[in-house]
Amino acid sequence: MSRDQEKTNKLLFKLCMKGKWEEVVEMYRNDKKVWKARITRLGDTALHVAVADGKDDVVQQLVKLICWEEDEEGKEALRIENERGNTVLHFAASMGSVQTCEYIASAEVSLLNIRNVDGETPLFLAAMHGRKDAFLSLHYYYYYNICTQAHPNHPNYYSNCTRNDGDTVLHSAIAGDYFDLAFQIIHLFKDFANRKNQRGFSPLHLLASKPSAFRSGSHFGLFQTIVYHGIFVKPLEVASYCQQLHPTVGKEKNGYPENYKTCINLLRVIKNAASVGR
Repeated sequence: MSRDQEKTNKLLFKLCMKGKWEEVVEMYRNDKKVWKARITRLGDTALHVAVADGKDDVVQQLVKLICWEEDEEGKEALRIENERGNTVLHFAASMGSVQTCEYIASAEVSLLNIRNVDGETPLFLAAMHGRKDAFLSLHYYYYYNICTQAHPNHPNYYSNCTRNDGDTVLHSAIAGDYFDLAFQIIHLFKDFANRKNQRGFSPLHLLASKPSAFRSGSHFGLFQTIVYHGIFVKPLEVASYCQQLHPTVGKEKNGYPENYKTCINLLRVIKNAASVGR
């Protein structure tokens, strides 16, 4: 790296840290070299930093500048991965910004297939961090813009929802206690109810190992009893494509914590799906 480039990178980093985004945008406008400049120790670009800082308007300005000429140089800038293998879309999915996710994905759809060092796609990270709206947005964008244009059973449709250790997005959502999201996932990917990771655990195993998610907070025996005796919990509604930004969740004051009610609903769905898959 030349001294001039190093000096430019340091300036860009300082501007990002101080929140002087107008000046960052101006640098992107005047010098294409800064598009690919890695300004943090982890190899993040200024665009990575803007996404992580939640600056949706700035992100759109930077992406627009990068994609203005629609050339390969701009696409390469958007596809830059940091040392963890995360692109700007990985960051956006983790943050949960639907607006930013859709804007970046529309600019470079191939980002949806990029995996980080753990084999996680942006869609997977959205599930891992419990970003339901971002997950649904990316899911439908991927399905309608990639899968259906090639083939409804596009191989990446399912593989993009699995990481290196065999965990699926359903495993990940349950592990993080994001039961509302897990409920939506099981309706989108019914086969995942029986999918085991490399340790041999299915989503049902994970759910059964979470006594804290239930009112009893005790053991699996009572957990089974609750399900088989059918405690009344109003079912959640499956989010449709049009509902994805404002999904409706049934709420009823019946004395049970919201996460508990969601977990019971999820268990019923997974149990039914697992039974069908046998």
